[in-house]
Amino acid sequence: SSGINAEYGGHAMPIRSLTFSPDSQLLTTCSDDTSIKIYDVQHANLIGTLSGHGSFVFCVDFCPDNTHFATCSSDRKVKVWDAGMRRCVHTFSEHTDQVWGVAYNENGSKLVSVADDKNIIIYECPI
Repeated sequence: SSGINAEYGGHAMPIRSLTFSPDSQLLTTCSDDTSIKIYDVQHANLIGTLSGHGSFVFCVDFCPDNTHFATCSSDRKVKVWDAGMRRCVHTFSEHTDQVWGVAYNENGSKLVSVADDKNIIIYECPI
């Protein structure tokens, strides 16, 4: 036995980041193929493919509220997504170069991003 519980495919290019939802029911990935994938962990299947970034997607982080997640990209944007509706609900465009990292604070009231423009930006969450 290899100890593998499930194996997921679906991206056309390298996967850059992944995160479980706080309740561990969903797994979200992002990739150089510009897409974000959402997988149902219990049933081990792909339940959504999201698009909206114009270039490589480097990082994804789930909000502690279990309903939203954020992504960042080389398109210089940070996006907030509704996991249930599977759509972008807000876009931040403050960075002037590719954005490498995004993370929520402990209660989900703030989102932080870091980019090649040498800036760290903290946002009040719009949701």
